Amino acid sequence: MLTRTILFMLCSIFLMSCQQQKEEQEQPVVIDREKIDADFRKDVSKVVLDHLYLVVDSITYSRLTGDNQWKDMYGSLDFGLPDFAPVNNHSATTCYLRGHQHYIEILSPKNSYNEPVGKSGIGFSLKNDDTHFHLGVEPKLKTKKSQFFNANETVHMSFDGHQHTWFKAFYTPSPGTSVHTWYGFYNPVFLDSLYGKHHSSYSREAFLESIYKDQKLFNGIKEIQLICTLNDYARITRELHDLGCRLLRRSGKTLKIKGGDVTISIEPSDLIEYSRITQIICQLNTKDYTITQLGNLTITNQGTKSVWNFGELYKNNP
Repeated sequence: MLTRTILFMLCSIFLMSCQQQKEEQEQPVVIDREKIDADFRKDVSKVVLDHLYLVVDSITYSRLTGDNQWKDMYGSLDFGLPDFAPVNNHSATTCYLRGHQHYIEILSPKNSYNEPVGKSGIGFSLKNDDTHFHLGVEPKLKTKKSQFFNANETVHMSFDGHQHTWFKAFYTPSPGTSVHTWYGFYNPVFLDSLYGKHHSSYSREAFLESIYKDQKLFNGIKEIQLICTLNDYARITRELHDLGCRLLRRSGKTLKIKGGDVTISIEPSDLIEYSRITQIICQLNTKDYTITQLGNLTITNQGTKSVWNFGELYKNNP
Protein backbone atom coordinates (compact mmCIF):
# COMPACT_ATOMS: atom_id res chain seq x y z
CA MET A 1 0.00 0.00 0.00
CA LEU A 2 2.82 2.38 0.93
CA THR A 3 4.67 1.57 -2.27
CA ARG A 4 1.56 2.30 -4.35
CA THR A 5 1.09 5.66 -2.58
CA ILE A 6 4.72 6.68 -3.19
CA LEU A 7 4.44 5.68 -6.85
CA PHE A 8 1.26 7.75 -7.22
CA MET A 9 2.97 10.79 -5.68
CA LEU A 10 6.00 10.46 -7.96
CA CYS A 11 3.74 10.24 -11.02
CA SER A 12 1.83 13.31 -9.88
CA ILE A 13 5.03 15.29 -9.39
CA PHE A 14 6.30 14.22 -12.82
CA LEU A 15 3.04 15.23 -14.52
CA MET A 16 3.03 18.61 -12.75
CA SER A 17 6.65 19.22 -13.78
CA CYS A 18 5.85 18.38 -17.42
CA GLN A 19 2.84 20.69 -17.36
CA GLN A 20 4.93 23.52 -15.89
CA GLN A 21 7.63 23.08 -18.56
CA LYS A 22 4.96 23.11 -21.27
CA GLU A 23 3.44 26.31 -19.91
CA GLU A 24 6.87 27.94 -19.74
CA GLN A 25 7.61 26.96 -23.34
CA GLU A 26 4.27 28.37 -24.48
CA GLN A 27 4.88 31.73 -22.80
CA PRO A 28 5.68 34.36 -25.48
CA VAL A 29 9.29 35.55 -25.48
CA VAL A 30 9.38 39.28 -24.74
CA ILE A 31 12.09 40.98 -26.78
CA ASP A 32 13.09 44.52 -25.83
CA ARG A 33 14.14 45.57 -29.31
CA GLU A 34 14.86 49.16 -28.30
CA LYS A 35 17.29 47.96 -25.64
CA ILE A 36 18.93 45.59 -28.11
CA ASP A 37 19.26 48.40 -30.65
CA ALA A 38 20.71 50.73 -28.01
CA ASP A 39 23.21 48.11 -26.82
CA PHE A 40 24.11 47.22 -30.39
CA ARG A 41 24.76 50.85 -31.35
CA LYS A 42 26.36 52.06 -28.13
CA ASP A 43 29.86 51.97 -29.59
CA VAL A 44 28.81 53.70 -32.82
CA SER A 45 29.01 57.47 -33.30
CA LYS A 46 25.71 59.23 -32.74
CA VAL A 47 24.50 60.80 -36.00
CA VAL A 48 22.02 63.65 -36.52
CA LEU A 49 21.31 65.98 -39.43
CA ASP A 50 23.12 69.32 -39.45
CA HIS A 51 22.12 70.89 -42.77
CA LEU A 52 21.73 70.33 -46.48
CA TYR A 53 22.46 72.45 -49.53
CA LEU A 54 20.98 72.69 -52.99
CA VAL A 55 21.84 74.76 -56.07
CA VAL A 56 18.79 76.35 -57.70
CA ASP A 57 18.39 78.26 -60.96
CA SER A 58 18.69 82.06 -61.07
CA ILE A 59 14.93 82.71 -61.28
CA THR A 60 14.21 80.54 -58.24
CA TYR A 61 17.04 82.14 -56.23
CA SER A 62 15.88 85.63 -57.13
CA ARG A 63 12.26 84.89 -56.19
CA LEU A 64 13.25 83.18 -52.95
CA THR A 65 15.52 85.99 -51.75
CA GLY A 66 13.25 88.76 -53.04
CA ASP A 67 9.85 87.67 -51.73
CA ASN A 68 9.61 89.73 -48.53
CA GLN A 69 6.17 88.42 -47.61
CA TRP A 70 7.37 84.81 -47.75
CA LYS A 71 10.56 85.62 -45.79
CA ASP A 72 8.62 87.46 -43.09
CA MET A 73 6.23 84.52 -42.69
CA TYR A 74 8.29 81.37 -43.36
CA GLY A 75 11.72 81.63 -41.77
CA SER A 76 14.90 83.53 -41.01
CA LEU A 77 16.94 83.99 -44.18
CA ASP A 78 20.51 85.30 -43.95
CA PHE A 79 23.78 85.51 -45.85
CA GLY A 80 25.84 83.44 -43.42
CA LEU A 81 28.73 83.79 -41.02
CA PRO A 82 30.04 85.52 -39.13
CA ASP A 83 27.25 88.06 -38.59
CA PHE A 84 24.22 86.31 -40.18
CA ALA A 85 23.42 89.42 -42.22
CA PRO A 86 19.74 89.45 -43.25
CA VAL A 87 18.88 88.91 -46.90
CA ASN A 88 18.15 92.16 -48.74
CA ASN A 89 19.39 93.46 -52.08
CA HIS A 90 22.86 92.15 -51.30
CA SER A 91 24.72 90.53 -54.18
CA ALA A 92 25.71 87.37 -52.24
CA THR A 93 25.15 84.16 -54.17
CA THR A 94 24.35 81.92 -51.18
CA CYS A 95 21.70 82.27 -48.49
CA TYR A 96 20.60 80.22 -45.49
CA LEU A 97 17.20 79.35 -44.03
CA ARG A 98 17.66 78.74 -40.30
CA GLY A 99 15.58 76.44 -38.12
CA HIS A 100 15.78 75.26 -34.53
CA GLN A 101 18.31 72.44 -35.18
CA HIS A 102 18.75 72.32 -38.97
CA TYR A 103 19.28 74.79 -41.77
CA ILE A 104 19.00 74.78 -45.55
CA GLU A 105 21.76 76.33 -47.63
CA ILE A 106 20.53 77.64 -50.99
CA LEU A 107 23.02 78.48 -53.74
CA SER A 108 22.50 80.44 -56.95
CA PRO A 109 24.10 79.33 -60.26
CA LYS A 110 26.80 81.97 -59.74
CA ASN A 111 27.88 80.50 -56.41
CA SER A 112 31.51 80.73 -55.32
CA TYR A 113 31.92 76.93 -55.44
CA ASN A 114 31.02 76.77 -59.16
CA GLU A 115 28.43 74.10 -58.38
CA PRO A 116 25.88 73.47 -61.18
CA VAL A 117 22.10 73.78 -60.82
CA GLY A 118 20.67 70.64 -59.20
CA LYS A 119 23.82 69.78 -57.25
CA SER A 120 23.13 69.07 -53.59
CA GLY A 121 24.67 67.77 -50.39
CA ILE A 122 23.67 66.50 -46.97
CA GLY A 123 25.79 67.19 -43.91
CA PHE A 124 25.41 65.16 -40.73
CA SER A 125 26.80 65.85 -37.28
CA LEU A 126 28.61 63.11 -35.34
CA LYS A 127 29.33 62.71 -31.65
CA ASN A 128 31.24 60.02 -29.76
CA ASP A 129 30.16 59.24 -26.20
CA ASP A 130 32.36 60.86 -23.55
CA THR A 131 34.76 62.24 -26.16
CA HIS A 132 35.59 65.92 -26.56
CA PHE A 133 36.40 67.39 -29.95
CA HIS A 134 40.02 66.99 -31.06
CA LEU A 135 41.71 66.91 -34.44
CA GLY A 136 42.44 63.18 -34.14
CA VAL A 137 38.77 62.26 -33.72
CA GLU A 138 37.40 59.48 -35.94
CA PRO A 139 33.93 58.02 -36.47
CA LYS A 140 33.01 54.83 -34.62
CA LEU A 141 31.35 52.48 -37.05
CA LYS A 142 29.19 49.40 -36.89
CA THR A 143 31.37 47.84 -39.60
CA LYS A 144 34.92 47.83 -38.29
CA LYS A 145 36.60 47.49 -41.69
CA SER A 146 34.39 49.88 -43.63
CA GLN A 147 35.58 50.96 -47.06
CA PHE A 148 33.74 54.26 -46.58
CA PHE A 149 34.58 57.49 -44.67
CA ASN A 150 38.14 57.12 -45.93
CA ALA A 151 38.75 60.85 -46.52
CA ASN A 152 38.48 63.81 -44.18
CA GLU A 153 38.82 67.57 -44.14
CA THR A 154 39.08 70.06 -41.29
CA VAL A 155 36.96 73.14 -41.99
CA HIS A 156 37.96 76.58 -40.73
CA MET A 157 36.16 79.91 -40.75
CA SER A 158 37.87 83.31 -40.78
CA PHE A 159 36.55 86.19 -38.67
CA ASP A 160 37.98 88.74 -36.25
CA GLY A 161 41.28 88.39 -38.10
CA HIS A 162 41.71 84.75 -37.06
CA GLN A 163 41.14 81.27 -38.46
CA HIS A 164 38.76 79.28 -36.26
CA THR A 165 38.40 75.50 -36.46
CA TRP A 166 34.73 74.73 -37.03
CA PHE A 167 34.50 70.98 -37.66
CA LYS A 168 36.26 67.92 -39.00
CA ALA A 169 34.29 66.12 -41.71
CA PHE A 170 34.60 62.54 -42.96
CA TYR A 171 33.35 61.48 -46.37
CA THR A 172 33.68 58.92 -49.13
CA PRO A 173 35.36 60.30 -52.28
CA SER A 174 32.76 60.06 -55.06
CA PRO A 175 33.95 61.65 -58.31
CA GLY A 176 31.07 62.76 -60.50
CA THR A 177 28.40 62.56 -57.81
CA SER A 178 25.64 65.18 -57.64
CA VAL A 179 24.69 64.40 -54.03
CA HIS A 180 27.57 64.80 -51.60
CA THR A 181 27.33 63.41 -48.07
CA TRP A 182 29.65 64.21 -45.18
CA TYR A 183 29.72 63.53 -41.45
CA GLY A 184 31.35 66.05 -39.13
CA PHE A 185 32.55 66.38 -35.55
CA TYR A 186 31.96 69.98 -34.41
CA ASN A 187 34.21 72.09 -32.21
CA PRO A 188 32.56 73.83 -29.20
CA VAL A 189 35.41 76.36 -29.05
CA PHE A 190 34.13 77.67 -32.39
CA LEU A 191 30.91 78.70 -30.64
CA ASP A 192 33.00 80.41 -27.95
CA SER A 193 34.74 82.50 -30.60
CA LEU A 194 31.51 83.21 -32.49
CA TYR A 195 29.39 84.29 -29.53
CA GLY A 196 31.96 85.33 -26.92
CA LYS A 197 30.82 82.94 -24.21
CA HIS A 198 31.85 79.48 -23.07
CA HIS A 199 30.21 76.32 -24.45
CA SER A 200 31.03 72.99 -22.79
CA SER A 201 29.80 71.13 -25.88
CA TYR A 202 28.70 71.90 -29.42
CA SER A 203 25.00 71.75 -30.21
CA ARG A 204 23.08 72.69 -33.33
CA GLU A 205 20.65 74.72 -31.21
CA ALA A 206 23.50 76.78 -29.73
CA PHE A 207 24.86 77.55 -33.22
CA LEU A 208 21.44 78.66 -34.50
CA GLU A 209 20.07 80.39 -31.39
CA SER A 210 20.95 83.94 -32.44
CA ILE A 211 19.16 83.73 -35.80
CA TYR A 212 16.32 81.20 -35.38
CA LYS A 213 12.90 82.79 -34.87
CA ASP A 214 10.25 80.46 -33.43
CA GLN A 215 7.46 82.94 -34.26
CA LYS A 216 8.09 82.13 -37.94
CA LEU A 217 6.88 78.92 -39.56
CA PHE A 218 10.07 76.97 -40.27
CA ASN A 219 11.21 74.67 -37.47
CA GLY A 220 13.36 72.04 -39.21
CA ILE A 221 13.66 69.12 -41.60
CA LYS A 222 11.79 65.84 -41.10
CA GLU A 223 12.53 63.91 -44.30
CA ILE A 224 14.80 64.11 -47.34
CA GLN A 225 13.71 62.24 -50.47
CA LEU A 226 16.35 61.20 -52.98
CA ILE A 227 16.49 59.45 -56.31
CA CYS A 228 20.02 58.24 -56.99
CA THR A 229 22.27 56.60 -59.51
CA LEU A 230 23.18 53.06 -58.55
CA ASN A 231 26.62 54.13 -57.32
CA ASP A 232 25.28 56.92 -55.11
CA TYR A 233 22.51 54.67 -53.81
CA ALA A 234 25.04 52.03 -52.76
CA ARG A 235 27.34 54.61 -51.15
CA ILE A 236 24.76 56.55 -49.15
CA THR A 237 22.86 53.49 -47.88
CA ARG A 238 26.10 51.81 -46.83
CA GLU A 239 27.38 54.94 -45.05
CA LEU A 240 24.18 55.13 -43.01
CA HIS A 241 24.32 51.37 -42.37
CA ASP A 242 27.90 51.60 -41.09
CA LEU A 243 26.80 54.32 -38.67
CA GLY A 244 24.10 52.04 -37.28
CA CYS A 245 21.15 53.94 -38.76
CA ARG A 246 17.92 51.96 -38.67
CA LEU A 247 16.01 50.72 -41.72
CA LEU A 248 12.39 51.77 -41.21
CA ARG A 249 10.80 50.42 -44.36
CA ARG A 250 11.61 48.73 -47.64
CA SER A 251 9.34 49.07 -50.68
CA GLY A 252 10.97 47.28 -53.57
CA LYS A 253 14.40 48.89 -53.68
CA THR A 254 13.26 52.17 -52.13
CA LEU A 255 14.46 52.42 -48.53
CA LYS A 256 13.37 54.62 -45.64
CA ILE A 257 16.26 54.98 -43.21
CA LYS A 258 16.26 56.75 -39.85
CA GLY A 259 19.29 59.01 -40.20
CA GLY A 260 19.44 60.29 -36.65
CA ASP A 261 16.59 62.79 -36.29
CA VAL A 262 15.48 62.73 -39.94
CA THR A 263 14.24 60.12 -42.38
CA ILE A 264 16.16 59.51 -45.59
CA SER A 265 13.98 58.10 -48.36
CA ILE A 266 16.25 56.84 -51.14
CA GLU A 267 15.32 55.27 -54.46
CA PRO A 268 17.79 53.83 -56.99
CA SER A 269 17.46 54.36 -60.73
CA ASP A 270 19.53 53.27 -63.72
CA LEU A 271 17.64 55.73 -65.95
CA ILE A 272 19.06 58.99 -64.57
CA GLU A 273 22.44 60.56 -65.22
CA TYR A 274 22.82 62.26 -61.85
CA SER A 275 21.37 61.91 -58.37
CA ARG A 276 19.08 64.52 -56.87
CA ILE A 277 17.03 65.62 -53.89
CA THR A 278 13.43 65.52 -55.13
CA GLN A 279 11.62 66.68 -51.99
CA ILE A 280 12.33 68.06 -48.54
CA ILE A 281 9.61 67.58 -45.94
CA CYS A 282 9.83 70.15 -43.16
CA GLN A 283 8.22 70.70 -39.76
CA LEU A 284 6.39 73.97 -39.11
CA ASN A 285 5.93 75.69 -35.76
CA THR A 286 2.25 76.46 -36.40
CA LYS A 287 -0.34 75.25 -38.87
CA ASP A 288 -0.44 76.83 -42.30
CA TYR A 289 -2.13 75.89 -45.56
CA THR A 290 -0.53 78.16 -48.15
CA ILE A 291 1.12 77.16 -51.43
CA THR A 292 4.08 79.29 -52.55
CA GLN A 293 5.67 79.20 -56.00
CA LEU A 294 9.22 80.52 -56.01
CA GLY A 295 10.42 80.10 -59.58
CA ASN A 296 10.90 76.34 -60.04
CA LEU A 297 10.40 75.55 -56.35
CA THR A 298 6.93 74.79 -54.98
CA ILE A 299 6.40 74.89 -51.21
CA THR A 300 3.12 73.34 -50.07
CA ASN A 301 2.13 73.77 -46.42
CA GLN A 302 -0.24 71.14 -45.05
CA GLY A 303 -0.85 71.97 -41.40
CA THR A 304 2.49 71.63 -39.60
CA LYS A 305 3.99 69.79 -42.59
CA SER A 306 5.74 71.70 -45.37
CA VAL A 307 6.76 70.00 -48.63
CA TRP A 308 9.48 71.49 -50.82
CA ASN A 309 9.11 70.02 -54.32
CA PHE A 310 11.98 70.38 -56.80
CA GLY A 311 10.33 68.55 -59.72
CA GLU A 312 10.09 71.67 -61.88
CA LEU A 313 13.72 72.56 -61.12
CA TYR A 314 15.00 69.37 -62.74
CA LYS A 315 12.40 69.43 -65.48
CA ASN A 316 13.45 72.92 -66.59
CA ASN A 317 17.17 72.45 -65.90
CA PRO A 318 18.00 68.96 -67.23
